[in-house]
Amino acid sequence: MTTYAGTDQTTDDPWEGDVPPLPEPEEPGNPDDGPTGFQQRFPSLDWHEAFATDFTKVDWLPGRFMERGQQVAIVGDGKVGKSIFVHDWLWRAVTGRSFLGDERRDPLRVLYFDRENSLRDIVTRMTAFGAKPDDLAGRFDYRMFPKFSGGLDAVPTAVAELFAIVDEQPPDVVIFDTVSRFITGKENDSDTWLQFYSRVHAPLKARGIAGTRLDHMGKDLDRGSRGSSAKAQDVDHVWEMSKADERHEQADGVEAVITQIRMKRTYTRTGIGDDILDITRRGRKAESGLWVPGATRHELTDPGTVRQQGQMVQSYVDELIMRGVPRGIGRGKIKEWAAVQGISLPGNVAVLAQVVAGVKAAQRGDE
Repeated sequence: MTTYAGTDQTTDDPWEGDVPPLPEPEEPGNPDDGPTGFQQRFPSLDWHEAFATDFTKVDWLPGRFMERGQQVAIVGDGKVGKSIFVHDWLWRAVTGRSFLGDERRDPLRVLYFDRENSLRDIVTRMTAFGAKPDDLAGRFDYRMFPKFSGGLDAVPTAVAELFAIVDEQPPDVVIFDTVSRFITGKENDSDTWLQFYSRVHAPLKARGIAGTRLDHMGKDLDRGSRGSSAKAQDVDHVWEMSKADERHEQADGVEAVITQIRMKRTYTRTGIGDDILDITRRGRKAESGLWVPGATRHELTDPGTVRQQGQMVQSYVDELIMRGVPRGIGRGKIKEWAAVQGISLPGNVAVLAQVVAGVKAAQRGDE
């Protein structure tokens, strides 16, 4: 067990070594230090600039359940598939693909800290989604079992290590999976989460970087995430994920697994967006028991007409891209090519035109 100098925090984390003493408090700044000193630390709001900002356009991240720069908790029990959901979301985000019927967006950069999943878990899931190494390299920075020098709620050295990684190549989103593995304070203590917010979430938010932490439900599901109620008060949204149903269907030696999931927003700082997302996760298993590559995805269970058509179009686009559709072919040629590949494209001319446009947009994004 390690006791951190200058604190009463202890940890049994096997990855942690000696931690240097906490630094002495800094001397107060001089108000005349200029814009890089005191004034930068205590910026004054420019009211004219603030009122000139257009807040009518919401800068959603893919899936429309959080905005750019927001800090969000996704909570659920160990069987619901939080990591699977987030892995699918993020590989689509880094490749500019649609998620949950949302429109295609510019590719994002993701930084993922994982103390939960094995390499086998990660790679088999990515393969099931249809991801390839070239899709992820360069934009999906995945850190497995990172060895921070202490808890991110308690030890400045560990926080400095975190932001050295963040600032080296700033991402759009930072993930902590699972957040309880990154703290040394007690989950039931509000100070633990207040410190985690001030040391991690607040600096991320100040940089305009979204932060998402995955968390476990408590024993009493009606009371939400495990630990202090302060966990729900220091983020912009809390999404609770639960499994409503799962069924298995057999056909031609392949097992289809259809899982119904509900995401319910139990806390929100802004109130913008939907409070409930009903989601269907579809996957297919071969006789070997392995997930069929490219056959697992999350989609809205009952989307509106526009989003439903968007989901359908995007599913065709993803399938064509995954199969390696040639660049630059038009509507007629793409139907011929798809028929050879065993892909049945929609007969509706307008929908097919959207599919072709989506393929061309995806191929431009890969250039």
